[in-house]
Amino acid sequence: MSRMHSDRRESATKGRPEAVGHGPSASAPFSFNRLGPFYRLQRRLGLMSDTDLRALPRGLTFTAIAWLPALLLAALQGFALNEHHARAIVFYFSVYAFVISIAAFVLMEQTSDQRMAWLLGQFAAFGIVPESARESFVQARRAMEWRTESRLAEGAILAAAYLLAYTWIARNAARVDGGTWAGQMQDGSLVLTLAGWWAVLVALPLFWFLLGRWLWRFVVWGRLLRDITGCDLRLVATHPDRCGGLAFVGQYPKSYVLFVFALSSVAAAGVLKHVVYAGASLMSFKFALLGMVVFFSVAFVLPLLAFAPVLKALKQRGLSRYGALASEHNLAFEARWLEVAPPEREPSPLGSPDVSSLADLAAGYELVKGMRPLPVTMESVVPLVLAAVVPLAAVALTQAPFKEILGAVRGLLLL
Repeated sequence: MSRMHSDRRESATKGRPEAVGHGPSASAPFSFNRLGPFYRLQRRLGLMSDTDLRALPRGLTFTAIAWLPALLLAALQGFALNEHHARAIVFYFSVYAFVISIAAFVLMEQTSDQRMAWLLGQFAAFGIVPESARESFVQARRAMEWRTESRLAEGAILAAAYLLAYTWIARNAARVDGGTWAGQMQDGSLVLTLAGWWAVLVALPLFWFLLGRWLWRFVVWGRLLRDITGCDLRLVATHPDRCGGLAFVGQYPKSYVLFVFALSSVAAAGVLKHVVYAGASLMSFKFALLGMVVFFSVAFVLPLLAFAPVLKALKQRGLSRYGALASEHNLAFEARWLEVAPPEREPSPLGSPDVSSLADLAAGYELVKGMRPLPVTMESVVPLVLAAVVPLAAVALTQAPFKEILGAVRGLLLL
């Protein structure tokens, strides 16, 4: 009886449209976030359902659980407001950045689910995955789901989150005489305040865990793209998107806009602390901040490198085939219109060698010649750059008039 039920379930699964990537409209659509132990824990706690991720309520809940108790505990010990900024949690800018980041990491689940499902659906909708390649495409997707579901991965991320939380508090306490609102160093050992204990056990591990979880999903997505390139894709060298029909894949970085905004906020908070409390010049951070923006832009292009060999081979084949076809057709054109000795070849597959067919063939050849090695455009990268720049611009507002900041941002985007 159990086996019969298993066979029926397997048969039904094979027949589902989403098994070949038909997207969110399918009966059980692809999801980038409905997998893994942490997802199942949230389900059991009633924080989400099968049909609704409830991203906004969860984001508010997580930020409240993480930092409201820390604020109350700090107030009990006199560390909410203090004459020394490092011992006042209210004046510790990084706390606000962590609050923003936790909310952003949760909120992006909704948009990433929709966009990633749409992206995978385009492979089938555009006919890029032919019938002969659908099984390998399904296997690539199943491998992605297996990696995302990994208990080992989330367990390692959780362990790293606690280690990073303790390290962050210890390093900050060691740098400040008398310690911070979270704790202080005594005889080489970290002594935590009540708020510090909460930060070590709950608030900071939640931030690092959500960050690590998204980084793991980023790695898994890159592996999925690499696996897809191993399928027998049906690409068109003369496709007007100049990427063989794969330009839509380059839209995936938009799913990580809130992720970039969150990390930029954390970096901006650190810069703001040095600018406001240590009197540092914002310009002293310009190369580091510019490097961060460039790093984000490059990092999210890296997974698309998986398509570079495929597109390069497609371009070479296209140039060879269209070059041969153009030579044959142009010889026939010259023989007919310029009274040149006709070549000893069969009639051109393009029909009569007239001016219009000559122009059409030249246009096709130029499309192949203009193919890009990566399915990425400025439209893919600009949202990430803006997400990285906005928190930094907010910090710059403390040092310069708004018009100067706007001019600097415009100059950065025009580089």
